[in-house]
Amino acid sequence: MLPYENEVVPDVAPRKYATADDLTRNRSKVNEEDYELAEVGWIRIRGISRGEFLIAQKRFPDDMAAQERYILSRAVIVPTVTEAIAGEWQEASGIQEINALALKINEMSGLNKGADKS
Repeated sequence: MLPYENEVVPDVAPRKYATADDLTRNRSKVNEEDYELAEVGWIRIRGISRGEFLIAQKRFPDDMAAQERYILSRAVIVPTVTEAIAGEWQEASGIQEINALALKINEMSGLNKGADKS
């Protein structure tokens, strides 16, 4: 038993400590919602995990378009979007279509938290 396990501290609510499984479970998949693309229709998206964010940066350190394709292939759930389809989408869409979607994915992933500075 760990020294702090089941420790009772007066006037403090009991704590449930996280397990290794809790830490490694991909919680970003839980955060899903429908998103409407003007003139296209609805898609289902999710936030990305820190691991996915880091992979995009490592695989494509100097290619933001490739990073975007990778992230779209992970974050768009319905329909299934591969990196190749994401590339075709980049070519076919207006600038704001994917830009607005990327901002939403960032928000769902927690990447915008703390960005506002006074």
